[in-house]
Amino acid sequence: MAHVKNPNAKWYIELSNRFSTLMSNLGLADETSSQVKNLLVEIAQEQYMAGNRSGIRWAREQAAPAR
Repeated sequence: MAHVKNPNAKWYIELSNRFSTLMSNLGLADETSSQVKNLLVEIAQEQYMAGNRSGIRWAREQAAPAR
């Protein structure tokens, strides 16, 4: 199960609302919808961390003195 540090964060609330609307429109059962939501949040967290690491690397390279 995906762990969200701050379930009141704006990005998470917006994602949850959009997800709930989609699941309601598709008519999926609560259990199925919960599993899909966990997958979605896990992927979002993985992509954020990958992008964050890349961003940090880029910033350090930009700050490093030219050789």
